[in-house]
Amino acid sequence: MWGLAIGQFLYALGDGFLYPFVAFYLTRNLHLPMATAGIFMGIAGIGYVLGQLPAGYLTDRFGPKSVAVMAYAVSGLSIIMAPIADRAWVWVIAYGLALTMTGVAYPAMLHAMTMNGTSKRRTQALSLLILAYNAGIIIGPLVGLPLALNHFSLIFWIDGSCLLASSLVLAMAVPSGLDRRMGPKVRLFSGKVWHQWLYLPPWQQSGFWSLALGGTLIGVIYSQLASTFPMEMGHTLSVLRWYGLLWAMNGALIAILQWPVSWLLQHRSRRFWMGLGAILYAMAMVVLGISAEVTMIVVAFFVVTMGELVYEPLPPGEYAEQAPKGFGARYQGAGSFFNALGMVIGPILGGLILSGWGKLGLWFLMGGLGLTAAVLIGHRVPQGRQTGTNTL
Repeated sequence: MWGLAIGQFLYALGDGFLYPFVAFYLTRNLHLPMATAGIFMGIAGIGYVLGQLPAGYLTDRFGPKSVAVMAYAVSGLSIIMAPIADRAWVWVIAYGLALTMTGVAYPAMLHAMTMNGTSKRRTQALSLLILAYNAGIIIGPLVGLPLALNHFSLIFWIDGSCLLASSLVLAMAVPSGLDRRMGPKVRLFSGKVWHQWLYLPPWQQSGFWSLALGGTLIGVIYSQLASTFPMEMGHTLSVLRWYGLLWAMNGALIAILQWPVSWLLQHRSRRFWMGLGAILYAMAMVVLGISAEVTMIVVAFFVVTMGELVYEPLPPGEYAEQAPKGFGARYQGAGSFFNALGMVIGPILGGLILSGWGKLGLWFLMGGLGLTAAVLIGHRVPQGRQTGTNTL
């Protein structure tokens, strides 16, 4: 478990340097308009979505260790190559490949943390993974802003090096027992590939689908913080350093509070806490729409952070309990797929709305999506696992 946490920390360390400033790179370095930058971020993010579903089968087949080690290594090399030509289409291809590989690694890491233990231990293990991520991501926004304004290519090198280091740590520190082959073997070009590699749970499993669709909306909302929000912030705040400080505050609070909050999350149902998290996301979006004052922006980011604390550790545990035997990673991959789909749709949708309707229309719409997500996630589901393995 600790090897996974260290690997996640290193991945987040690099991600903190790059992810908050991608919109700045596209608009300042490549001179793209706001709407075009959002579309390019969405196009690159398609790779992250596409990586989720086959990752589930690969992880069930070969084990999470092998999948995560390979994925982070390829992602690191792709990130380093992304800015070489200083052309938008080259960046989209390289960054898209990197996101595809991190999309492959994510369900593997989640499944590794949920393979053993009771429901309470799963919540604590996933909280540790989130804690490690946020402990790593604190550094990047603080140190990365001067580099983003003056030497952005160094940010790509730092992120790529951290991904390669994460791959090495996982290869050396994660027990080989996680590498056992668990799933059935499927030929790559056989007809069965669509039923195994691109697995989605049956429609009848309403518990999965209510959470997956709610997670899609959460992804749309959260993606605004790294796409439309910094674009709009560049026009309303004269000191861009505030943006890095906001992400640092977010990471620091989660690093400090996630572990004690994981104990609190055990005292009510996961659906209750996830619904509350969605409501907090909605409240933060409305606050951003009301005022562009620094104080209100800080309040909005604080509320988002509270939403993350109670929401993010819980969906993987819910998917793990619903998955039939031998399909655990595929359920994680399917759930991650829909959250990632929201993260890809978000920048495209947000960029178009911001250009057409302005910030008031953007943030109030995001608030409405948050409340809709809370309703979906709060859907009552029957207890117990589904036993069917049919796909959509």
